[in-house]
Amino acid sequence: GGSEKLKISLLGKIDSLSMGDPVALNCEDDALDEVLEIANELCETSTTNLVKTSLSNLRPSDIEGEWQLLYTNSGMFRFNQGLTGLASTMPNGKFNKLTQSLKARNYANDCVYEEIVDVVGGQEVVATVDGDWAMKSNPSLLTGEPTVTMSVEPGTVKYGPTSTKADHWKSVRCMNQLDMSFLDQDLRIMRGNTSTDTIFIFRKIS
Repeated sequence: GGSEKLKISLLGKIDSLSMGDPVALNCEDDALDEVLEIANELCETSTTNLVKTSLSNLRPSDIEGEWQLLYTNSGMFRFNQGLTGLASTMPNGKFNKLTQSLKARNYANDCVYEEIVDVVGGQEVVATVDGDWAMKSNPSLLTGEPTVTMSVEPGTVKYGPTSTKADHWKSVRCMNQLDMSFLDQDLRIMRGNTSTDTIFIFRKIS
């Protein structure tokens, strides 16, 4: 159907933009606009979007699993060249990939980000950010429509022998409060809670 076509064209566009440039961190503004346009249309019109079909009545178990970030146009993420910003501070650092693992528990939900940064000499640095997450359904601040908001409370950032409290890391905040715009069995589109043109697109990998 139409929604499947849109999804394929969105993923195709992202694939071509992220060739040699993971999550299209350095692509041009007009390409960012194109992706946003297709993503918006998919969120609005898709008949397989669980956020819409469930009337925003989703549970944490609906998004449990491991998700890889495919794409973002977040100014903060692009400026820091990743979630931790290590890629922009390490010699020859280059963002490689980011995954978000979500577990739903009765008493608390665990979130672990793993970011891989390529560094000089073919080495890589693996940074993890662990924390808690919660999901709630509220009317949107902007439209009043029912909205699923996912909030992440990062705890610690670790890489190599270093472990730091995440509240000292400004860059990791860019994903703390996001609204869910689209969800199906393997794709999730999140938006800035107050800046709805900021999107993060994840693919489920396990």
